[in-house]
Amino acid sequence: MTFHEVFLEDDVLCASCRKTLKRVGRWIQVDKMLVYAYYEYDDAMSTIFHRYKEAHDQALGRIFLHPIRKFDQLYKQKTIVCAPSSEIKNDERGFMTLEKILEESNVQRIDVLRKESTQKQSLRSVSQRTQVKGEITLHNQLLAEEKDLILFDDIVTTGSTMKACYALLNPVARSLKCVCIAIHPIFLENSRKSKQYFRKLRI
Repeated sequence: MTFHEVFLEDDVLCASCRKTLKRVGRWIQVDKMLVYAYYEYDDAMSTIFHRYKEAHDQALGRIFLHPIRKFDQLYKQKTIVCAPSSEIKNDERGFMTLEKILEESNVQRIDVLRKESTQKQSLRSVSQRTQVKGEITLHNQLLAEEKDLILFDDIVTTGSTMKACYALLNPVARSLKCVCIAIHPIFLENSRKSKQYFRKLRI
């Protein structure tokens, strides 16, 4: 994709608003997983997600992976698996949040994960979020077997949802990578500390 093509593609956000988003754009260690994060999850990003998911401003779905063609180029040989939301929450919103974000993507997607809980992650305490593992199940396993998968989620706060999904997919996938839109600053801080530690070891 050329420089010209990137900036001609429609962006829901104005240039000044996009500059307020804290870009990460790298792989971050989350427990035993490496997760590629696009942005830091801060107050500005929290507000955007609230408008998107709870105020049902579906047009905002296009901002997160802008430009979508770049995402498609990176993962065109992969298969996307979205971290699941409960069917009740999807019905309340009237749309599936991650699938909406990927609506204009040409990357193949499969639907193999289910979530039974009806309570929003944002309303849960940290200890409650760690219990999510038993709520997520793997269905249609044959669709995921021996494929190069991308586990895709919107926000990594404690990492519990992504870890639960990863544990289900990793044994059956040929390869598995994790991608999120926004990640909690604590993981970025831990990543910086790790880099500083290994630099000291090399001295």
